[in-house]
Amino acid sequence: MDPQEVKVRLRQELKSSRESIGPAQREAAAMAAEAKIINLPEWQNAKVVCLYASFQGELPTTQLLQNLLNLEKRCVLPKVNSEGQPELYEIKSFQDLELSSLEILEPKINCPRINPTQIDFFLVPGIGFDRRGNRLGHGAGFYDRLLAQASPRAYFLGYGYDFQVVDAIPHEAHDMVMHAMATPSQIIYIKPV
Repeated sequence: MDPQEVKVRLRQELKSSRESIGPAQREAAAMAAEAKIINLPEWQNAKVVCLYASFQGELPTTQLLQNLLNLEKRCVLPKVNSEGQPELYEIKSFQDLELSSLEILEPKINCPRINPTQIDFFLVPGIGFDRRGNRLGHGAGFYDRLLAQASPRAYFLGYGYDFQVVDAIPHEAHDMVMHAMATPSQIIYIKPV
């Protein structure tokens, strides 16, 4: 099967599974994953952390975001610019966020813009991941373009439900590889930093 066909099939299957999870299950899964993330040395040592606002059944990030805002770390979230390119902005509170045209919480335009090279730790969403660190996104390349701009010292942590870890995801030259993957039940280490 063609790699693009595999990706389309995986996206459909994993999105369907994700949409079947109820709100209480989502929150419990997020709490379990967060407990693992906050104990990672890479999280604890990071001074500038890039999270994202979850949507469409993704493993929730709201509590992790709230906890980050309470720490002495800088909190950064992505925003899509008018050309569809990723940009990063620092936020200080939930009041710095607004709904985008896609119904995703994004930083307001008056928040300070941050260069991706300043980020120590990226929490990366995905529709699927494999144990080699490959990630399946929505297909637009948003996070691949963003992570390609990161410092070589930055840590990439994939974030999703246990069922989102699959045997294999086709990898292309532009695809960025995760250092590890956090699920409610485990941290899967991929490659050393």
